[in-house]
Amino acid sequence: MKNLDKYNLIIINFLFFLFPLSIILGNFFTNLNLLLLSFAAFFFYKKKIIEFKINIFDKIILIFFIYTFITLIINLLENYLSGKIFPEIIIHKTFFYFRYYIIYLILRVLVSEKILRLDWFSLACAICASFICLDIIFQFFIGKNIFGLTPSTPRHFSGVFGEELIAGGYLQKFALFSFFLPFVLKKKKISKIAFQLIFFIFFMFGIALSGNRMPFALFIFSFFIYFLLNNELRKYSYALLIVVFLFLSLNYNLNQNFKMRFDGFYMNGKILVNSFFVKDIVNNKSLLKRPYVSEFICAKSAFKENPIFGGGIRFYRNSNQYCNTHPHNYYLEIMVDLGVAGLSIILVFIFMLLRRIFMQKIVSFNSNLNSIDDKLMPFFLIFFIEFFPVRTAGSFFSTNVASIIFVVLAIIVSSLSKKKNYNN
Repeated sequence: MKNLDKYNLIIINFLFFLFPLSIILGNFFTNLNLLLLSFAAFFFYKKKIIEFKINIFDKIILIFFIYTFITLIINLLENYLSGKIFPEIIIHKTFFYFRYYIIYLILRVLVSEKILRLDWFSLACAICASFICLDIIFQFFIGKNIFGLTPSTPRHFSGVFGEELIAGGYLQKFALFSFFLPFVLKKKKISKIAFQLIFFIFFMFGIALSGNRMPFALFIFSFFIYFLLNNELRKYSYALLIVVFLFLSLNYNLNQNFKMRFDGFYMNGKILVNSFFVKDIVNNKSLLKRPYVSEFICAKSAFKENPIFGGGIRFYRNSNQYCNTHPHNYYLEIMVDLGVAGLSIILVFIFMLLRRIFMQKIVSFNSNLNSIDDKLMPFFLIFFIEFFPVRTAGSFFSTNVASIIFVVLAIIVSSLSKKKNYNN
């Protein structure tokens, strides 16, 4: 019996270990990986999953998923009564999106029961991120990556991702785990900081070469957040500032491509902010040609159609012929697809989770304990950065983003539940 339990643990952790690799391979493999993990977990631990008592955070997430069906029903009825054809894609996406609650709940059980090995998972993330970073650097110097792929554009080195310009976004999230590997954390303080700075410079260089400007800024920002939250490292924040300043200055002055990308990032950000204050933005052709401005206009227009309940998951890209992607901001997308009511559920959840995390931090600070464990810090940083409002992002309802978000949330909520019982 013990051997059987051992094999069950190995199978479950191996499938979870493959998660960061599945993200690299694409949506099909991500869905397959999570499906196999869910089936295996239910087969091995069916009783634990059925008897698991959900807490207040789980209930809020369940309410959010139930609300997506309520939004769907409301819009179906409205379209039926008005004689309009309702897009089938919204129906399909709403039903399939519910799979993420199942995945979330299963992971909650696996983490709460100490079945998942988070150190294995961190190692897998660090290995995959290191491979992606080395592949990008190889492509930059050689002209081809290790599989013979050439850069999709002269300014983007995406490595194995090819024409999908998401390498920087991948590194921005999964590279964080390398800073918290056991062999790094067990070092003496100075050696630990030295290792983390080396990893930081290595991945920062890779993200810069990827040409993804927002992930580059968010990666630096996440590292600063870590330094500020860690009592031991906070005094070294100035040294980190100097490293970042030198890196940016050298690249800005010596790398013409980096200089153009940096100037463009600053200018586009400035124009995007200014566009919020332009009244007749639709007729301003010069603004409409700027990146993300047209998406903002589409979001504003689509939101007005169903401001309270939204138009349903993926409504944005079906609202009119010009809105064919996503608003590049989670909050705008949720407002359009699920309305003010849906956004309110998300904001309540985020507020409660952050409040719980930082209350815990204050208590532990007074008692000289570290509540945000180093092994859990990368999950917290991903959560904090993913829901940071002033940023561009992928689609909140896409496979890639939703998989990462609900995996991270399951682990964070499970960690908090160990500290204090929230079961009702």
